[in-house]
Amino acid sequence: MAKKKPTKKNEQPELPLGEAEPATPSTKSQVSSDKAETTPTKAPVVAASPIENRESKIENVPAPEAPPKRPKGQKVQDEQAPLAVAYRNWFLDYASYVILDRAVPHIDDGLKPVQRRVLHTLWDMDDGRFHKVANVVGATMKLHPHGDASIGAALVSIGQRAWLIEPQGNYGNTLTGDDAAAPRYIEARLTNFAKDVLFNPKTTTWQLSYDGRNKEPITLPAKFPIVLLEGADGIAVGLSTKILPHNFNDLCRAAINHLQGKTFRILPDFPTGGTADFAEYNDGERGGKVKVRAKIEERSK
Repeated sequence: MAKKKPTKKNEQPELPLGEAEPATPSTKSQVSSDKAETTPTKAPVVAASPIENRESKIENVPAPEAPPKRPKGQKVQDEQAPLAVAYRNWFLDYASYVILDRAVPHIDDGLKPVQRRVLHTLWDMDDGRFHKVANVVGATMKLHPHGDASIGAALVSIGQRAWLIEPQGNYGNTLTGDDAAAPRYIEARLTNFAKDVLFNPKTTTWQLSYDGRNKEPITLPAKFPIVLLEGADGIAVGLSTKILPHNFNDLCRAAINHLQGKTFRILPDFPTGGTADFAEYNDGERGGKVKVRAKIEERSK
């Protein structure tokens, strides 16, 4: 077998692309001399200057003045500092918004804004048939900008009492605390009582919705004390409300007595039943108390 001839060693080194050819011996000496001429000389070392005494410059600066003391008897809330004034005004605007637009029912129709918008949407959609709650929630969002969860919860809460909204499907159980089914599974429509008592476009005061595309009622022209029938509870900024529900027949008799100029007294009535002590009720005013009496029945297993 013939031996493989050794390859000749290439004396010229390979160059990467884009670089110049290696310098010839004559040019090497010239390059080395140029480097020697262009080699920078080292700069002389200069000693660092001592650090100046900064305290000597601060000695003449006057200390900041202490804030003036608050006059005797003046409260923090009465300060006229720009931040205090802005906080006071902004907080008042925020509290008013929560009270009027979220948590507390209006005395005219006894409804919170979300409840009023749900009922108005059902009245606008009314064709005598049931509507999917999911469709009602979506239509109500044109008027209520705070999300679908609050709309669905308000609709289910009204439907569980069944005075204003006729429910169809699993609306939960107020006795056991079971939740209602998903909005796509349950349906709702206005009751005849709600149509007759709450709605009258000729006597309704309207306002633009939050985006100006639709009109919504400021309050509904209620002919019945809905706030006493349904009850209400809510927590706002700086105040809260708790109105207990009442019996429908008691409210009818009280309304007749009021129209006839007679005296009357009404007491709360709970839809879940039970026994209550109203000795300290104080006609529902501040400080009134209602004591609930429980009766335990033992049943055989």
